[in-house]
Amino acid sequence: MAKWCNQGENDVLEVYLGQTAKRDPLYIGLYDDSSEPAEDATLASISEIDGSGYARIQLDSTGWTIVADLATYSQVTFQADASWGNVYGYFITTTLDGTSGLLLGVETFSDGPYDVDVADEMVKITPKIRAS
Repeated sequence: MAKWCNQGENDVLEVYLGQTAKRDPLYIGLYDDSSEPAEDATLASISEIDGSGYARIQLDSTGWTIVADLATYSQVTFQADASWGNVYGYFITTTLDGTSGLLLGVETFSDGPYDVDVADEMVKITPKIRAS
């Protein structure tokens, strides 16, 4: 089976995420599952945050910086209007809301969970995707 080479990894990220993206917008959301969703997880199988002021945020193709096999998005900020409880990580999906889209990636916060227990608390994320 062939493996991806650096130029191929970079090209995949550019076509899927970057300035030459050939897909609809992507969205980032937050989850409160205490363990990282498995590789076979779907949007329907994760537990998304459900609180006042929460909504997924669109990730525009212009926000990605792609170097070799790593795509890094500029920082996004979620701001609570009320308590959200513990936030364990984030996910990237193809849909603004609901569970009908694709779940492309998840990451559990290495320094989390973040306890969002009052209004105006923020969760700041710099999403990264590695193609390797």
